[in-house]
Amino acid sequence: MRFKKDWTYDLKIQNAKMKIWVFAFVLGFLFTPAGAEDLMQIPGVIHVHTIFSSGEYSLEALVNIAKEKGIEVLIPTDHDLVVMEYGIFPLRNIIKKRVENKSIINLGPENYLNAITQINKNQKRVLVIPGVQSSPFYYWTGSPFNKDLTANNYRKELILIGMMKADDYMNLPLMHRESPKKINSTYLPRFIIFIISLLLGVFLSFQKGSYRFFGFGVVFLSLIMLINHHPYRSSRFDPYYGDKGIQPFQDVIDYVDQRKGLVFWTHPESQYAAGGVKMGPITLQTRPYPEALLESKDYTGFSGLYGDRTTAETPGNLWDQALLEYCEGKREKPVWVIAESDFHKKKSQGGAVHFDTFQTIFLAKNKRMQTIINSLASGKVYALRKSGNVRLSLDRFQVGSKGHKVLANMGEKLNTPSEPEIHIRISASDKGTYPIKISLIKRGRIFRHLDEETPFETKILDEDTWEGISFYRLEVEGRPGKILSNPIFVSREQ
Repeated sequence: MRFKKDWTYDLKIQNAKMKIWVFAFVLGFLFTPAGAEDLMQIPGVIHVHTIFSSGEYSLEALVNIAKEKGIEVLIPTDHDLVVMEYGIFPLRNIIKKRVENKSIINLGPENYLNAITQINKNQKRVLVIPGVQSSPFYYWTGSPFNKDLTANNYRKELILIGMMKADDYMNLPLMHRESPKKINSTYLPRFIIFIISLLLGVFLSFQKGSYRFFGFGVVFLSLIMLINHHPYRSSRFDPYYGDKGIQPFQDVIDYVDQRKGLVFWTHPESQYAAGGVKMGPITLQTRPYPEALLESKDYTGFSGLYGDRTTAETPGNLWDQALLEYCEGKREKPVWVIAESDFHKKKSQGGAVHFDTFQTIFLAKNKRMQTIINSLASGKVYALRKSGNVRLSLDRFQVGSKGHKVLANMGEKLNTPSEPEIHIRISASDKGTYPIKISLIKRGRIFRHLDEETPFETKILDEDTWEGISFYRLEVEGRPGKILSNPIFVSREQ
């Protein structure tokens, strides 16, 4: 009886403890701030080149450099295809000069993807995610006879990230591919005309006298022109009929989007070829193209920090305009910002930037490939420019509801009936004290400007009256570098 009594008593105690634990868990679940789970800050470098295209280092060497610099995510973006052609009229596709350099498609995308898979198996400190740099379109002006032949927009480029199948790269809608996939509308009418002329030539070939010899000539010329003007090509466009605007690039964006990949406009304000760069007998010229941020749709984002002066991210400019279009329902997807390195070789060996000068910091629960890709796709990243051996850290940027324990992180949307509270915490990587300038931007305008020092933490209440969907984002700049956050969207709809 004594044993039974003690056992019953202990069981009651255990049941009571269990009920208390369950009750506490439910309360914690109900009142823990939404979106406030702990996310690791994982430093990454996007847009580096390897020996698969124009880089000086192998993937293995770049991973070792990343380890030395404390970089945990590496996204190489070798060129998908590096080809330029110029043909002589009227047989441009037969009598032509073709120049091709190393690229992913040239060396085989399966080899590129296998190399990335293998290096991720061999080590776990640096996650390597596949990407490519793509130049979908350029067009010719001038003439080789006048010595002013110019390839325009050859460096108007996209970064494509996260496609895992070799066929996805092989079938990209790029000019000068060997595998025809699309009908080029420019060539189709001529192709039909030459088919008719071929049939006419065949008919004349069966006639007597001079008609027969004339028919042979027509057949011969028609066959040549049919070969030259066949309409089945890898792109709907060719470089001989002027600027085609945003459409060649939108074709690539749509293609990658359908395959669940990510697309970023790269260096949209680069001055590298703005005035023209001489390459042997031709000139490469690409003027800055920040307007593409508004002209195109359904892409993931753009490079806001890189080795050129940029303006698209300044308050009220093109990035904010694209974000406002999203808030107003004119754009299906928001536009995110990243930093890009464009690293080819070490600065000590003549490179343009240090490997880790431009970083993209990923906010994620773990370092699995799909988790990191999802963070990039959903805007849970911020762009960073490092200065020297010290960098800034955006330790916290969240928006909450006054009187409610609800929080949203970068890339998320908060629905609130009350005034939003913006939580900010910034430090330096060496824990030092540095003066910083902070701009809190709301709907494209500076909502609050602060001159502070690291480490810094504050909470800002937005008491303005407004309706609909808005967004907040941060710019921070100081001696340790610069930060561009991605936006947090806030809805005041009742």
